Formats: sequence, structure tokens, C-alpha cells
Amino acid sequence: MADRARTPAMKLLVEGSTELRVIPELVEAQGISWQEAEIGSQVPCIDDRGGLANILKAGTISAEFKASGLQRLGVIIDANGNPSGRWDAIRQRCESELPDMADLPEQIPEDGFVRQRQDGSWFGVWIMPDNRHQGALEEFLLGLVPDDDAELVEYAGHCVDGAQERGASLREVDVTKSVAHTWLAWQEEPGPQLHEAVIRRLLDPRHPQSQQFVSWLTQLFGLS
Repeated sequence: MADRARTPAMKLLVEGSTELRVIPELVEAQGISWQEAEIGSQVPCIDDRGGLANILKAGTISAEFKASGLQRLGVIIDANGNPSGRWDAIRQRCESELPDMADLPEQIPEDGFVRQRQDGSWFGVWIMPDNRHQGALEEFLLGLVPDDDAELVEYAGHCVDGAQERGASLREVDVTKSVAHTWLAWQEEPGPQLHEAVIRRLLDPRHPQSQQFVSWLTQLFGLS
């Protein structure tokens, strides 16, 4: 187990710890096994890099591909306010550090980027929430809210707006996160974490947006 953790055959770089808990739940909800004993070999080792800058830092992606035994590498980053800029940053890193990846498309495909490299390894990128729009993981997850709860989520948004008008010291980048957790605070068992909301089906993991994301993971990592 320790050896697998040090040199996984497949790895997924993410910005934060929420992805560590949410992604396996989304995958398992599609009927795909995600067992601890399979991490790094049959399912990817999810590596929380503690922010965007640590993923886009010079040498990070190329260093991962130089690791012994790595066959598949995925990167998930948030678009925040600049989805095209995030993709451009990935392209620039690949063009400067991976000679066989110097011709990435100008725009990331809507269903995520996946390509096999010349040495047989695989590389993929997903920009939250949907490779097109502004936002982050929370926007992606709020897109999985069932229709009968959409009005309540909208009301949670109004409440967050009202709190800001009354002086709440909320960063603009965290508004959607606040809306999500406000809505979750109103559930029968208040305040579940986001991965627990998937488990409890407060968020619908069978939503087409979730299925598209899992399809990207399945293609990149050969999940079954």
C-alpha cells in the first residue's frame, strides 16, 4: 500500500480537499468501484495540491510525468472568473515542458481534454465547473441540485446577497460556496458536507453534468 502511494500508476491533481471526498462519491454513484486498495492502480490517487498556483507552478506537470510508473495524469482546476485564461496557462506549461504536447487546442473541449502521449501515457484536464463557464467546484455541484430544490437554492442566494448588504465579510470568490452551505443548512439533517450531500442524494450524481464529468474520468483513467 505504501509503495503504491509513493509511485501510483495514475494520479489526479486537484486544488483542494473537497475534491478528495466528492469525486469518489460521484464515480461510485455511476456504478464504478472506488476501493481504497485500488487507489493508484485501478483508480487515481487524488493529490490535493493546496491551490491553483501549486498546480500551475513551473515544472509540476513535467515532474509528474517523470515519476517512475506513472501512466495516467489528470488535472482539475477551477475556472473562477477566467476559464479561457486557466486553459491558456495549462497550454503554456505543456508547450514549454512537454514537447509532444505543444499543439493543444486553443479552447478546451466541452467534455474535457484527454490525450495519449507519444510514450503511451495519458494526460487530461477538466476546468470546473464545465470547461466553459466561470466558477468552481461549488458551481458544478449546485448544477446537480434536483429541480424541486432549485427554488430553495435561489432563495439561499438571496439570503447570501442580503448578508453581504449588511456587511458580511464574504469574498466574492466564496459566494457560491456560501450559497451551497446555506442551502445545506436547511436540510432535514442540517449542514452535511458536500460529499455527504452526494451520498444522501441531496445532489443528484446521475445528473447529465455529473455523468459528463465521470465520463471524462472514465476515459482518462480507464475506469470500469
